Amino acid sequence: HGEHGLADKWYPHQESLRVPLIIYDPRMDAHKMGTVNDQFTLNVDLAPTILKAADIDVPHVMQGRDIADLYINTPLHSETPANTNANWRKAFFYEHP
Repeated sequence: HGEHGLADKWYPHQESLRVPLIIYDPRMDAHKMGTVNDQFTLNVDLAPTILKAADIDVPHVMQGRDIADLYINTPLHSETPANTNANWRKAFFYEHP
């Protein structure tokens, strides 16, 4: 039943929300490979990331952001350089019925 004595992982505890994500992207600079970034990414970020990697436009109604903004630092890829986390997610809303 986990650390908090509760079943499942849908409770909003750090152990459920802060799950490591390992990314291999051939577009990533060699100096970024093997590094750790503690920014919050969410499951809704995966679809926009995959679409952008495939050079497909992300529908404006789609939630989430391209995670590659955190590890690719090119003017064509991102409006904000990846090494400045100024415009990355600072918070998010979590709700379970």
